[in-house]
Amino acid sequence: MILKEGLLEEDEARYLASYNHSFKGLIHGKPPKRGFEHGGNLRRACDCTWPVVVTFVLSLAAFLLPRWLAALCVVVIVGILCRLKGSLGVLLLSVLVGKIHKNHHERAVIYYSWFPCWKLLLCLLGAVSGGLVGHHLWEHYWQQYSEVSLLKAYRGIDPSVVPGTQIQDAGAVDFVSSAGIDSEHAGCFMNAGRTYCIAPIVTNGTMLHNIGGAPRYGSYDYFAVGVDCCSCPDINFRCGAWRHPWAEGGIRSTDLEARPFYRLAVEAWASSYRKTAAHPLFFEWVESPVAHWKTLRQNFWKGLAFSVLLFSGAIFAFSLTLARLQQALVVHGWASPWCTPAPPQGFETAWERWLPEMMESYKESMLMPEASFTESPDSFYGAVDTSSSSA
Repeated sequence: MILKEGLLEEDEARYLASYNHSFKGLIHGKPPKRGFEHGGNLRRACDCTWPVVVTFVLSLAAFLLPRWLAALCVVVIVGILCRLKGSLGVLLLSVLVGKIHKNHHERAVIYYSWFPCWKLLLCLLGAVSGGLVGHHLWEHYWQQYSEVSLLKAYRGIDPSVVPGTQIQDAGAVDFVSSAGIDSEHAGCFMNAGRTYCIAPIVTNGTMLHNIGGAPRYGSYDYFAVGVDCCSCPDINFRCGAWRHPWAEGGIRSTDLEARPFYRLAVEAWASSYRKTAAHPLFFEWVESPVAHWKTLRQNFWKGLAFSVLLFSGAIFAFSLTLARLQQALVVHGWASPWCTPAPPQGFETAWERWLPEMMESYKESMLMPEASFTESPDSFYGAVDTSSSSA
């Protein structure tokens, strides 16, 4: 094949232009024709981003959806990871068995293993990050919101008149205006470095020590609770909206892990103050229970949208950088889609399935005129002519 006059000089000027080394080239750049037939940096970044984002979203959803849907999410995540591991595994076996890394084929191996390696690492990162974010959203917002949604809301509950047995299905409770928490007569229980705090919800916010100050039904059943918000054994209850005098309600605590320790704290409190707590109910003390319940849903959706957008943007930006780095490797002759080796004997089917881009490149090279490989690859990757510069 005879090249047109001046073509090599034009290629060299284009590849060595400052445009190829600017951030603008990440999005709008047209990389060298050879080796980038399947799309520019933007397309390669998108191809790298979408499986990572999908893995992140599925891992996040596994903590929020019902069990059978969560199991389906896990199956899809495993399938994505196995697909990526399969591609790298076939390529690695091809290198070991067929020794395709030798001679001038090593640059093709570097080129075609670049994004599969990064995809696998980023998908693993996405799975772990999604799990952490999903666990955080579930534990702090969605668990309490969904469980309280199944319970009832009560208004005007007088803790000195209404026993806890009558509102065992309470999710959000607005107490009478005279009710409050007695932070000076609180209780606590310590376990594994954590402090579980409780304080009685009583009329006028003060627990009387005489018998006449006890509830009519003879038992203290309402307690404000929190974790690591008091000192023990010197009680200093500082949980929830304890400092707001207008707070008159509580939202049911759904922390199943903390519940037995709250009960132990109540038992210690009852023994210390010689009181009875027959059917204790645990609430997080808030300004407005119903408004707080709605806020849980709003914060959940905000946190979900923010985490997905932030993660997607970060991965896309990183993928653009990877595409730009791959282009730089090609330009400087350290990687190349040219001279793609033939699949080792017996690996043809595996290449068709797991390494389709590499197999396609090999087939295209077989159809190209032999003379097209006589040119030095450096002339197409923009290598600097050191001899002319030194002269």
